[in-house]
Amino acid sequence: MKLFVPDSCIEKYFDEISSIPRLSGHEKSISDYIISVAKRFGLKYRTDQLYNVAVWKDASPGYEDHDPVMLQAHTDMVGVAAPGITHDFTKDPLRLYEDDNGNIRAKDTTLGADDGYGVAYLLAAMEEDFPHPPLELVFTSQEENGCYGARALDFSDIRSSRMIGLDVMESDIENVCCVGCYSSDRFIIGKHFGSLGSEGLTGITLDLSGVQPVRTGALVHPEQGNAIKIMARLLDRVLRNNVKVCISSITGGEAENYNPCDCTVSLFTDDPEKLKCTISEELDTILEELDDGSQNISLAFSPCSKEQICSEKDSKDIIDLLYLLPSQTFEISPMDQSMISTNNIGIISLDKGDLKITGINRAKNSGCKDGLNRRMDTLCRLLGFSYYTETRYEPWEYMKDSRLKEITAGLMKDFYGQEMQENICPGGLEICDFLPKRPSLDCVMFAPIGNECHSVNEWMNRASFNRVYDFLKQLLRQL
Repeated sequence: MKLFVPDSCIEKYFDEISSIPRLSGHEKSISDYIISVAKRFGLKYRTDQLYNVAVWKDASPGYEDHDPVMLQAHTDMVGVAAPGITHDFTKDPLRLYEDDNGNIRAKDTTLGADDGYGVAYLLAAMEEDFPHPPLELVFTSQEENGCYGARALDFSDIRSSRMIGLDVMESDIENVCCVGCYSSDRFIIGKHFGSLGSEGLTGITLDLSGVQPVRTGALVHPEQGNAIKIMARLLDRVLRNNVKVCISSITGGEAENYNPCDCTVSLFTDDPEKLKCTISEELDTILEELDDGSQNISLAFSPCSKEQICSEKDSKDIIDLLYLLPSQTFEISPMDQSMISTNNIGIISLDKGDLKITGINRAKNSGCKDGLNRRMDTLCRLLGFSYYTETRYEPWEYMKDSRLKEITAGLMKDFYGQEMQENICPGGLEICDFLPKRPSLDCVMFAPIGNECHSVNEWMNRASFNRVYDFLKQLLRQL
């Protein structure tokens, strides 16, 4: 491990933006920085109240009569710190380093390569001189919490019918091109419960931590990487062992699109020793099932002094719901075993009788999405909970006859010596909000090698980061 010292134009910009807090909803500082770079090079720009920024760069000599190309990246990032680490993502800079494998990482936090790599590419394109058509450089805000920036972006002065998107990290090869994406809905489950006194019962707080996260969309064990689901299984085992449980409060998760690493439940019971013994036995079983060398799960018991509790029946309904809710992969294609739909239980809170569960589902098409939402809604209604959905993205449909895809595929074969691999992204992308404004938009997306975005293990390969930028410049030369 060594300190990351920038050694190229894009590395310089990636290092500089890593010192600027850019949590979703807090993009003013990064927006101001982008504008300062545009001003430095005398480029036309505009911004808006959500801190989207659009920058225009004239074509290089000889390319003035070529059609413009839009390059796009989002400025915000998911902020997650390692357990026990205090990091304020609204003011603290990231601490970059290079590991022994030549990968850029951030110490104890997410790296923000999603989508810092794209932001760095666009900033470098402002500065560097290389052959290119007219460029429209679009920086959007609040992608990670709902694509609000992209949805609000004014397209009236954007002329491009071709777009290169730079927000598809998570691959171990460079010759892969994203040419479509799934739909995505945010869901909220809720219910208000009355409260009872806890006389005659013993209060216990259960703190589950150390769960190693898995990105939504991965084909994984349905409970692996989700502390809320693991806690539900522990409590379900307690109920099946005929131990009385009255829940007082629940907290878990940090973001709706990120698998929770921890979950805390305060409850009251008539048999604390039997409860602890049952939970410990079930946790041992879970650890054996998830023995992949990556988990570091632990559970701590402590006294609970809270007095207002849910009834035994209401507590059982909550546990039943959490136990039955689908988590991770929901449906797999019988043809090629690829994922068709997925569901992530992201955040839970129960405080003063108000229960709220927030998460994200994704699906390959509208039929799969509707089927998943109907099942979720039915389950919630049967147990007396409300279920509400909000569409985040409609799908980006695959364009069989894309000219931009054809040009990109040809260059990838020449540049990398391998055929381009097409990919349909399981997550929603901002182009889904651009297409209603520009239905003819022809788009491709690619990224450097990197993985484990939205987690403290996030990394981006340094050599690939530089190499893919060289590919981008070659592609712009051809366009």
